[in-house]
Amino acid sequence: MCGYFYPNTMSNEERKVLDIYQDHMRKVTSAVKELSAMIDEWLSGKTQKLEEYSRKISSLEEEADSIKRALIDEVSKATAMLQREDMLRLTLLVDEIADYVDATAFRLLTLRDWDPHDDVKTQIKELSDKIVEIVETLRKAIFALPFDVEKAIKVAEQVDIIEKSIDTIHRNLGNLAYTLNIDSKTLLRFLDFLRHLEEIADISEHVADAIRIIAIARRG
Repeated sequence: MCGYFYPNTMSNEERKVLDIYQDHMRKVTSAVKELSAMIDEWLSGKTQKLEEYSRKISSLEEEADSIKRALIDEVSKATAMLQREDMLRLTLLVDEIADYVDATAFRLLTLRDWDPHDDVKTQIKELSDKIVEIVETLRKAIFALPFDVEKAIKVAEQVDIIEKSIDTIHRNLGNLAYTLNIDSKTLLRFLDFLRHLEEIADISEHVADAIRIIAIARRG
């Protein structure tokens, strides 16, 4: 576990909890990046390594889940810590991102034999890149939280902007899907895959709200 330089006003309990938060977010971000790489592999027509990507994502999700349990335990024991309920909510929301990443990877495996046309590929790639961007932005906000609440709030606000752009891409892809000459099973699987990607963005927005709540309280 990495050590960080925290303000002197923080208790040892808070420092320990925030160290674990950094590790938890790092695992979740790694899982998102692996999913993006898995999508790139699929879009390039290479399907041999998709299951390997999926297994790695599942392993990262399990590691994140293990850190989540340790985090919940530490927050529960940190009796002097302010905003314990808000911190617990943040933990559960971030871990939910990892759950959806794992589920999205599984759904991508069901599409391995489908080769979408270039217009669809371009938009899927754009959506995938935006998912990485929104989670990376969350990570920056969480990392800023112990040091600079104003920065944490400002970075969290960027999440809302990215989420709106993801909504637009998702709607466009959903509409485009119904014009494709594909069988109904592939269509349903594709729409389910898109829904899970979009859900990662929705949860990220909830995480950003949780960060703002904690930061505003710390500001006071």
